[in-house]
Amino acid sequence: MTGAADGIGRGIAECFIDQGAEVLAVDLDAEKLAEGFDGRAGVTLLRVDVSADDAPAALVEACVNDLGGLDILVNNAGVPGELALLEDCSDENWRKVFAVNVDAVFRILRAFVPLLRQAGRRGRIITNASVCAEYGLRLQGPYVASKHAVSGLMKGFAIELGDSGVTVNCISPANTVTGITRDWFAPEDSPEGRAYLSAASVLGRNSYPADLAAAALFLAGDGGAYVTGQAVTVDAGMTSRLSSLDHSSRIGQD
Repeated sequence: MTGAADGIGRGIAECFIDQGAEVLAVDLDAEKLAEGFDGRAGVTLLRVDVSADDAPAALVEACVNDLGGLDILVNNAGVPGELALLEDCSDENWRKVFAVNVDAVFRILRAFVPLLRQAGRRGRIITNASVCAEYGLRLQGPYVASKHAVSGLMKGFAIELGDSGVTVNCISPANTVTGITRDWFAPEDSPEGRAYLSAASVLGRNSYPADLAAAALFLAGDGGAYVTGQAVTVDAGMTSRLSSLDHSSRIGQD
């Protein structure tokens, strides 16, 4: 599992370990990996820059040597990029976002196809996308574009691996509070927090890594065996309504 050191990635990894899976936890930050998993049974830690040229081969080798193969591949590593209008976006920013969020995902998946085909109907690919794979977001154009690309990439792999029984899906989270993003959200019980959630969530709360881990566990298990080429959106209904329109809007009226 890539991007396993913090937040959603760590939550999914811990959930799988608790269910008895043997997990290869991969991240660029070796210190956070050690803090999160050292001493836990059922997990092997590996520091890898997923955007490096040799990363796919290193991951395949580690899975074969340490796990004896692979049934479930979880792609969670990602970067948000710099906040800027697209017209002001630098080539460096664009390349960095796509190198991690798209290119690395493609190259790692491609490298693991033989092992996943061997897994057959046990084979699962689960990639963390975003609700930004469904709509645009001001100042985060490269990130939005990268998540649209990831969604399309999963559909392509789903079609091509279906004959082996391997399922390929995305999880699209929204409003997820982690150690990294905690400062982005006002407390849920504050006036600012309640105002935000009234527009962003029909359930009146933010999401947490456990919410995304539950979705990943479903896709990885028997319940997800007939689900492929899909984006499982975990957003408390945010994308199901036109949140920019309030009750005073008069659509189709004079």
